[in-house]
Amino acid sequence: MATMWILFTLLVGTACSCHLHIDHSSEPNSLSLMIERNYTSIISNNMANRHLSRNLTHHHKTALINVRIFDGTTLQAPSTLIIDGDRIGPRCHDTSPHPCGATSVYDAQGKALLPGLIDSHAHPLTISDLESLTRAGVTTAVLAHCPDPALCASLSNQPPGLTSIVTGSFIATTPDSQHALTLLSPNQTNLLIRSLNDTAPFIANQVAHGAEFIKIIGSAPGPGLSQDMQSALVAAAHRHNRQAIAHASSALAYTQAAQAGVDQIHHAPLDVPLPASFVTPHVRSFKAVCPTLTMMRGIASLGSGNFSVALESVRMLHEAGVKVLAGTDANGNGRTPFQVRFGTSLHDELENLVLSRLTPVQALNAAARVPAEVWGLMDKGVIREGKMADLILVDGDPSVDVRDVRRVVKVWARGVEFVGI
Repeated sequence: MATMWILFTLLVGTACSCHLHIDHSSEPNSLSLMIERNYTSIISNNMANRHLSRNLTHHHKTALINVRIFDGTTLQAPSTLIIDGDRIGPRCHDTSPHPCGATSVYDAQGKALLPGLIDSHAHPLTISDLESLTRAGVTTAVLAHCPDPALCASLSNQPPGLTSIVTGSFIATTPDSQHALTLLSPNQTNLLIRSLNDTAPFIANQVAHGAEFIKIIGSAPGPGLSQDMQSALVAAAHRHNRQAIAHASSALAYTQAAQAGVDQIHHAPLDVPLPASFVTPHVRSFKAVCPTLTMMRGIASLGSGNFSVALESVRMLHEAGVKVLAGTDANGNGRTPFQVRFGTSLHDELENLVLSRLTPVQALNAAARVPAEVWGLMDKGVIREGKMADLILVDGDPSVDVRDVRRVVKVWARGVEFVGI
C-alpha cells in the first residue's frame, strides 16, 4: 500500500501539470493572485501570437510529387498528393510541371507521408508549446485538463499552420483528494465535488464552459471520489454527449473506472499488472486506453514503480482488443515528478508502445487513425481525399522502424506548412 501511495502522489502532478505557479509568500490568497496574474499574461500572449506573420501564411494549392503515402498499413509507391486549401485534394496523375493546377510543387524524393500525429494526453499552456508540438508533426493535441476556460480558449482556433487542440474539463475530484490538496488554489475549491448532488451541476458547468470531454480523477489508493460519485459523473457526462475520461494510477483505480462506465482510461499502473480478472470482464466496457508510457517510464526511473508492469498491462489490454491511444502527458511544470517534452515525446511514446508489443504500424495508428475515431475527429487520422491536410513528411519508413518518425522533414497543419522546422 505504501508503494501504491507513492505512485499516486507522483502521478498527482500529471493530471494538472503545467498550469499552476505556486507563490509561497505569506500574503493572504497569494496563490490565487499569482495564478490569476499568470493566466492573464499567458492569455494575452497567446492571443497576441495570432497576429504574428508566421500565422498569416495563405493557403496554396500544393503538389507533393514522388511521395510515398502511408495508408494505415504500409507505404504506397511514389505518387502525387494535392493539398488544396486546408484539405487533401483528389488523386492527381498529372505529370506536368504544375500537376492538377498546383501553384507550388515539392519533390518529396520518395520520403514517407503520414497523417498528422495526435497526442491524446498533453498539457500545453502557451503558443510555444503548440509550436513544439507542430514541429514534431503533432498536429492535434488533447488538452487533458482545463484549469481556466479563458486560458483554454486562447489556445483554441489558432490560425492554420499550428497544432489544434481538443479541450477537456476541469478535474472532477473531491476536497480531500491529493489533487485538491496539492494543486488547486482557494478560488478553485467551488469546483470540487462534495456529494452526489454536486455531480450533475459540475458536468453541466463544464460543458457550458466548453469542455469537450470530462476528466475524472480515480481515487484508489487514496481518498477521493466514491464509486457512486464516479458512476454518477459518467452518467451525467453521457447525458451531455461527452466522453468520461478516467485518470487511473493503480490497478484498483482501473477497476473502479471500468465499473463506473468510463469511455477511456488514461495512464498505466506501475504497482501490479492488470489481472486477468480485470481484463476479461471489462475489456469491452470502455473505448480505449491511453497509457502515457513516456510519463510512466519517467516516474519509474525515479525509483517508484516498475515500468515493465505498465508495459505488461498495455500488452494484455491490446491483445484483448482494447484500442490503444498514443499520449504523452507532456507538460512544462517544474512541480511535476517528471517533465515530458512537448512534441518529440510522442516519438518516444511510439517507441514505448512498440516495447509493449504493438507493431510499428499499430503504434503509428495509435497516434493517428485510432484516436481520430475515438475522439470523433472524423476529418483527421488518415490521408484521403477531402480529409484535413494535417500531414507529416519523414525520411525513412516508420511503418518498418518506428524510430524513423523522428526524421521530420516538413509538417502541414490544416493545409499550411509549419515554418519553424
